[in-house]
Amino acid sequence: MLIIEPSFIVREGVKTLFSQMGLAYRVDEVETLRDNLPRLIEKFNPQLLLVNQEQLFRQWAGNRSSAGFSGLIIAGICYGEMASHHGAHVDFSLNIHSPKPVIMQQMQEMLQKSGLAGTANESESISERETEVLRFVALGLTNNEISEKLYISVHTVMTHRKNITRKLGIKTVSGLTVYAILNKIVEAGELKGSSRE
Repeated sequence: MLIIEPSFIVREGVKTLFSQMGLAYRVDEVETLRDNLPRLIEKFNPQLLLVNQEQLFRQWAGNRSSAGFSGLIIAGICYGEMASHHGAHVDFSLNIHSPKPVIMQQMQEMLQKSGLAGTANESESISERETEVLRFVALGLTNNEISEKLYISVHTVMTHRKNITRKLGIKTVSGLTVYAILNKIVEAGELKGSSRE
């Protein structure tokens, strides 16, 4: 993964969100597109490129025909509304002002499209009860609260959570939340803090 972004805080934020998803990747960073983009792609050989969208639009014509761009997913980091002509250069647009659940969902989609994250193993899909537990986990409920809602013991809730983690290969609450959104177990609008910018 390669991040091209002048803001240190934005670069660190992106890396933190990826780590909260329970996934570890080699992440290279560059502050600006001083060098031309094809040379940077050749040097770092990323599967996923997150790049400041304004820099990308100003300094790159959008030609993706060279070999280095084959299979590369490009996500533009933007600070406001994206101009319609910028969309042709990127596969995803990541607005830093979007709520966390929206950003996490977009990041999961980027990872899946780039091949850096798979989807759940079909042969080990989660049960109906595990889906209920996952829904409450994504909504921010504690084990005790889930226990009360489902009329099961806290120990049983913990067992379900362990099984969910094992089956999905996702270890963090943020990652489970993204999975729940992508699989329509919860809607992004239902999550705590989703209305905040």
